[in-house]
Amino acid sequence: MAVRLRASAAATTVLLALTAPPALAGPTATTFYVDPAHGSPSNPGTSAAPWRTLEEVLASGRVFAAGDILYLRTGNHGSPVVHGSVPSGVIRAQAGHTPRLRGLRFQSGAAGWTVAGVLVSPSEAGGAFSSGNLVRFDSGATGNTLRDSQLRAAPDAVAAEWGNNDWVTRSGTAVLVAGARNLVLDNRIRNVRNGVMVERTSKAGAGGTGAVVRGNRVEHFWEDAFRCKVSGCVIEYNRAVNSYAVVPPGMEDDPPHRDMFQSYRGDGSFTEIADVVLRGNVFRSRQGTRYTRIPFQYNGKYTTQGIGCFDGPYRNWTVENNVVQVEVGLALALYGIDDSRIVNNTVVPGPLGTASELRIMPEKGGNPAERNVIRNNLVHQLNVGAAVNSRQSNNITVGTAYDTYFVDQATHDLRLRPGSPAIDAGTVLDAPAIDADRQSRTLPYDVGAYEF
Repeated sequence: MAVRLRASAAATTVLLALTAPPALAGPTATTFYVDPAHGSPSNPGTSAAPWRTLEEVLASGRVFAAGDILYLRTGNHGSPVVHGSVPSGVIRAQAGHTPRLRGLRFQSGAAGWTVAGVLVSPSEAGGAFSSGNLVRFDSGATGNTLRDSQLRAAPDAVAAEWGNNDWVTRSGTAVLVAGARNLVLDNRIRNVRNGVMVERTSKAGAGGTGAVVRGNRVEHFWEDAFRCKVSGCVIEYNRAVNSYAVVPPGMEDDPPHRDMFQSYRGDGSFTEIADVVLRGNVFRSRQGTRYTRIPFQYNGKYTTQGIGCFDGPYRNWTVENNVVQVEVGLALALYGIDDSRIVNNTVVPGPLGTASELRIMPEKGGNPAERNVIRNNLVHQLNVGAAVNSRQSNNITVGTAYDTYFVDQATHDLRLRPGSPAIDAGTVLDAPAIDADRQSRTLPYDVGAYEF
């Protein structure tokens, strides 16, 4: 084996930039307290005399200054609507407390707010089950952050007993982003229809542009875990697992197809989707604890797909360090993608699957995928024959020799085993300096999402 050198210091700089949380407040911040059990709307909002609920506080018309912090205590805080521009204003759980929200909305005009450490669950915050959005960033809400929170339609003990129609009527989308430059970071999302949806609000491409969706985990869902339909978004280092075959009544003959990540442009009148980063995500169709009342397949098919970008054109995408382990051939499929990097991904079936492809295809109108870089991918099957003027090198097709390459494909561990032919088999050209675990790569680089 060749001597392995450390990657440049730039890798460490990138890692710190990705993982360091933003400063929540400066030394001059004013702190306020909100306590549903012991507060009153007529109190001054101090620790000894707190306000009552966050919904009341935000609806009261109070004006907050840059750096102010609202600490939330245990109890039901209603369905607060965040509004107004307060650079670095923070709403967060007080240490040791679990504030519960029925829903959360960043209204048009809300800018610079951070909400952290809350539980958003209608049924656990004094409300009824809902198939709507748990958290919404409206069009016109910009530069806000939701982080380190829990979002779920119901707790696990309840959702595990749901049948098909319960899922349809009681679970909705966890986070819908329609405003620009909002951040969704390190949240735990469970028992929902969709995870995080970054949506378009016009044919010209307005909507959730510039969104960053990082470090979230979506478990137990039945449509898409992540979606981006606009330019300029970053979807990175997220996890998704356990996608169920829920079928809405009336759709039995054509159930909705499900994706770990999906993008689609629409008809030809919609603008292209460009400058998207899809990096370091780990997507597995099923693993570990599951809910036994709902199947993973409908009538033996309609199993969840992996990464699907349909009907382009897509331009200048970065697709790197993703791990996709589903049970159908459409595992990482890019239709009509141009001028993009598809590098260091690992794409093999789950233990119950037999097909899995990294697939580069023409868009539906027939225009080919052009001028892409396709390197260092470790895949069950590579299907890029339709790519035009592409630069390809150091891709490895493993077939079914999983024990030769991986620690344990049967238990979903796709890190490289000692002696794996993927070790030192990559190229540094166009390759990321860190891997799917955000660890520095060492020279010579390995093939696939994980560096040995």
